[in-house]
Amino acid sequence: MKNLSIIFVLLLCSLPATCQIGTPGFTHYTTCPATFSQVDSCIGWYQPTGGTSDYFNYCAAGTDVGVPQNYFGYQDAVDSVYTGLYTYGPIGLTDYREYIGTTIAPLLVGHTYTMTISVSLSDNSNYANDGLGVFFSTYRVDTSSLISTFPLAPQIDYSSYGIITDKINWVTLSKTFVADSAYTHLMVGCFKSDVTTSVSHVGGGDPALDYAYYYIHSIGLPDYTGGPIDTIVIPPVDPPAPPPVDTVKHTFPSGFTPNGDGWNDVFRIIGLPGYNFEGYSLSIYNRFGQRVFFTENQAAGWNGVYNRMPQEVGVYFYMATYNFNGERKIVKGNVTLVR
Repeated sequence: MKNLSIIFVLLLCSLPATCQIGTPGFTHYTTCPATFSQVDSCIGWYQPTGGTSDYFNYCAAGTDVGVPQNYFGYQDAVDSVYTGLYTYGPIGLTDYREYIGTTIAPLLVGHTYTMTISVSLSDNSNYANDGLGVFFSTYRVDTSSLISTFPLAPQIDYSSYGIITDKINWVTLSKTFVADSAYTHLMVGCFKSDVTTSVSHVGGGDPALDYAYYYIHSIGLPDYTGGPIDTIVIPPVDPPAPPPVDTVKHTFPSGFTPNGDGWNDVFRIIGLPGYNFEGYSLSIYNRFGQRVFFTENQAAGWNGVYNRMPQEVGVYFYMATYNFNGERKIVKGNVTLVR
C-alpha cells in the first residue's frame, strides 16, 4: 500500500542530558529499492506487520520510490533517503496501517528517554491525521498476518501535536518517557483505529485515493549539555563494503559544458580506445526524478537537451549499467551541467 510518508530518526538519551545517540538511519542498504514494500532493503529496519511500508532512496531516482520525486509526491532530504507509511485509509481498507521496526540496545529501567522523529505529509495525501507514536518491546514484533492497527498502546504518543498537515517541511515531534522494562525493539506508525483517529481533509491528492501517508527521515538533537548519558540505544551499523569498481576501463566526468564550443559539450562514458562495454545503458535524471536522457550506445552522450529544450544549469543524477568480466556493473553519480 502506498501514499503517506513519514521521515524519522530515533534519538534516545537520559535526562537531564540532551544528546544524540547512534542510529543506523536509512542511509545504508543492501540493495537499491526498485519498488514498494522494500523497507527490509534498508540495513537495520524491517516491516513488523503485514503493512507494506516503503523505502525511498536517491539511487532509485525515476522510479516510484525515488528521491525527491516518487509515487506519493515530492520531498527532499539532506541525505536523500527516507521511509514512508500509511497512517489512515485508503478507501475500502478499514484500519489499514503500516509500520517500521528496528532492534535497539537494551534500555535502562527507570531512566528517562527522549524520543524524537521528523515527519512530512506526502503531496498525494487527501487526508492528514494524528495518532503517530512509538511502541517499545522486549521482543521482535513479527505479525505478517496483521494489516490493521497494532493492538497494543505505544509508550510514546504524539497525538498532543495534533494533526500534522505540512506537506512542504519536516515537522519534528519529541516526547520523553521512563523505561519500565529493558526494551530491545521498537516500531513506529499510527496506533489509533479509524474510529479514534482525528482526521482532517486537506485535499490536493488523487480524489480516488483518499488516505494519509507520511514520510519519515533522520534528524538530530542538541549537543550534550551535562549529566549522565545512557548507552547508545540503536547500535550503529557498518555500511556494506562497496563492490569493486572498474576504474581502469571507464570513468565519467564530474561536469560538462554544452555550449557548442566543441570542448566537453557531451556527457558520456570515457573508456579505453576500442573497448566495448557489453549490455551498456546510460540514464540521466533531473532533480525532480524525471529521466531526461537514455541511451544503449556507449558512443552516444547527453548534450544537455531534453524535448528539444536546453536544460537548466545544475546537478543531475546518472546511472550506467554494463557487463564486465562476466559481472553486471552499476555505476551511479552526479554530474554538473554548466553553460
